[in-house]
Parts: sequence; C-alpha cells; structure tokens
Amino acid sequence: MNIAQNALDDLHIELAVTLQPEDYNDRVEAVLRRQQKQATLPGFRKGKVPMQLIRRQYGTSILAEELNKLISESLQKHMQDNKLNVLGNPIPSETKEDAGDWTNPGDFTFHFELGLAPALDLDFGKKAKFTRHKIKVDKEAISRQVEDIQKRHGKLQSPDKSGEKDMLIGHFAQLNDSGEPQEGGIESDSTISVEFVEDKKTQKQLVGLEPGSVISIDPHKVSRGHDDLGRMLGISHKEVHDLKGLFQFTVKEVKRLEPHDINQSLFDKVYGEGQVTDETEFQKRVAADLEGHFDRDAEWVFRRRFVVDLLDLLKVELPDAFLKRWIMMTNENPLTPEQVEEEYPSYAESLRWQILQQTVAEVIDLKVTADELEEEAQRQVGAQYAQYGMPMDGETLKNVAKNVLNDENERRRIADVLVERKVVDDLKTRVQISEKLVSFEEFGKLAAAVR
Repeated sequence: MNIAQNALDDLHIELAVTLQPEDYNDRVEAVLRRQQKQATLPGFRKGKVPMQLIRRQYGTSILAEELNKLISESLQKHMQDNKLNVLGNPIPSETKEDAGDWTNPGDFTFHFELGLAPALDLDFGKKAKFTRHKIKVDKEAISRQVEDIQKRHGKLQSPDKSGEKDMLIGHFAQLNDSGEPQEGGIESDSTISVEFVEDKKTQKQLVGLEPGSVISIDPHKVSRGHDDLGRMLGISHKEVHDLKGLFQFTVKEVKRLEPHDINQSLFDKVYGEGQVTDETEFQKRVAADLEGHFDRDAEWVFRRRFVVDLLDLLKVELPDAFLKRWIMMTNENPLTPEQVEEEYPSYAESLRWQILQQTVAEVIDLKVTADELEEEAQRQVGAQYAQYGMPMDGETLKNVAKNVLNDENERRRIADVLVERKVVDDLKTRVQISEKLVSFEEFGKLAAAVR
C-alpha cells in the first residue's frame, strides 16, 4: 500500500492511494470462504458450493467492498499519522481518474481530495480593538423602571369610558364593501391596547368608548406588524398579507391599569418587608438592579457582536471550492450549484467559528466537568421556570436538571454552551476592549442588530 500526497494549494490536497494484491487478497479470500459456508445453490448442499462459483457470483462485489474498507482505513491512518486537520471528508478527485482492472485484479489506484483547516495565530496584534457598550443608568431610565414596577403591582379597573392608556376587550367582525358584517367573514374576540396604537387618527377614535360602543377600524392600524395582527384575528400570516378593508369592533369591556402608589406597601412587595423604608432608598435599589440587568444585557450583546467582528478581523481562509463540492456530494437532499452558492456564506461563517473555537480549546486545554454541566443545567432550568412564574426549590431544581442531562442531545447542547462561553472568555483576554456609554434607546438599536 502506498499513499502519495500532493498539495493543490495551501488548504487543498490530493491523495493517491495505491493498493496491491498483497494488501487485499487475504481479506477478500476470508470473506469468500465465509460466503461459501453460508451459500445455497440448486444442486449443492449448504456450504458445499464450489469456490469457483462463489468467486464468479460474489467476487467483484466482495472485492469492491473490501477495497472500500481498506481505503477508508488507510485514509484515516494517513490523516492521523500526518496530523491533518481535515474539513469535511475525503471526496473523489475531480480531475484524476482511478486505475485498476476489476476483471483481472492487480494494482488499484484511487484519487481523493481533502480540504484542510487553516492554522490560526491567537496573537491578534494591536488591531484587535473592540468596544463594549454600557447603558447609562440615568434619571430617565430609573423613572421608567419605577413606572414599570408600579404597573406590575398595580390593579385593573373598569372605567366607564376608555382613555389613551387603556385596553379594550371586544369583538372583531369583517365588513363587506357596503359596510355590513360579511357573511362567513373573519370574526375574533381580542384586545386593543390604545397606548400602543401608532396611528394618531385611529388612537383618537378609540378614546372615549364605553362597553357596547361599535366602531369601524382598519385592523392593520391597531396591530404591531403581521404576526401581531394574525394573532389578533386568529388568521395565518399569509391571510394577513391579503387582508384588506375595514372591520367592525364592538367594545365588551374597558380595562385600565391603575399603577401602585409609591409607598411602603410597594417597597415591601418588591424587596421584602422592611428592607426599604423610603423613596430615596427605593430609587437607589432600583438603580442598582438596573445596573446589573443592563450589564448582563450589554455582555450578551457584546459577546454576540465580538465573535462576528473578530472573525472579520482574522479573515480566516477556507478551501471554498472543495467545501462546495463536498456539500453537494454529501448532502442528504440533492442541491443545485445555485442553492450551494446561496447557503455557503452562512455555512462558512459557522465553520470559521468552529475552527477558532477548536484552536482556543487546544491551546488552553479546555475541559468541561460534570459539576459545570450540572450547574449550567440548573441555571437554565431555573431561568426557564422563573420566566413562567414557577420558581423551584433547590432539591427539585437538582432533580429536574439531572433529568435534562440524561438526554444526550440536551447534554451536548449544554456542553456546547459552556465551551463557547469559555472560548469567548479566553478570547476577550487576547484583545483590547474599551467601554462606551450609550442611552437605553441607542443600546436597543445595537441589540436589535445582533439578534
């Protein structure tokens, strides 16, 4: 057996695998003998079929199967022995033809192409400068948070007439061209939040209504996008696109959220009885909570943007032509060249990140322990249940987290989260990061850009 390696370019190589009879004869003969023991042909007892007939009937297919196994084993050994960091798998050469006589087996030569991952230098240099945006905790932000707390602990009232910040509960009915309810038209019970209606004329129309009031409105003007309108009317996204005309809205109830007064009762509900005793202290606690919350948001946005920007800075090269061929040859569903070209950029970006992660993991000898897996599983489970107002005690949380980790897919997903976190933590130490204060509104735009 011989394997000749030839560089097509820096990240693309060709391997010529030559197999000689002494490499495969014994293997083929052993399989033929096993086949003979199991074979049954008319006129012969089981296991007594002449080898000549076995060879004639099964020889070529067994030879092909054993050669494939040998090739796979030899390629794998060559990659390991030469420490080749391969992308994808070896694929048949596009330009070289295989050689060998299947009728009179002798030497066989097979040609393969391999793509290689680039070697990355983690010494990024002085150009590796990044900005971490920090949200200002100013009086406006504190005031907005206090108002939100007041609303969360407020009470729903039922006023006689609607105001600019009220919610209307009612019934939508589609109208025909004559302004009458359309027979078989769309109908739905839903709500309208007057405060969030952006069209001023429509918002004015919704103020001063009382239970029993009936108005005609354009549903597009009381919703926030197609998804919201679809939920409001109980129709599909496609139906929303084609929806035109007015709807009749009949008011059933008017609801008003009366914010909680800023008093000791509110302080106790938010921070526990007697923990805060005056408004000044309350605002300080709100500011501290906001700083922590904003910092977590800022870190999340930074880490997402940091990975993208760092990869742009590194300009990680890939064997693009090889990878596109490999994708077309190995994809479960057939792809056209046009489809590959369309999907390749996102695939390549993900692959670059994998290569960078692998490089860092090898340099720092990254490991994920069982304790870290359990801790992260508990954190994720706890956060998920808390989101729905279902906090867990410590023992229950541990048991649920263990059940999650028993699922191999979930265990791998959580491990991937930890690996990525450790990789980013390490990469942050290798670059220069400066902080920049921005307003809450400015940060909102930055966050929206990375989702």
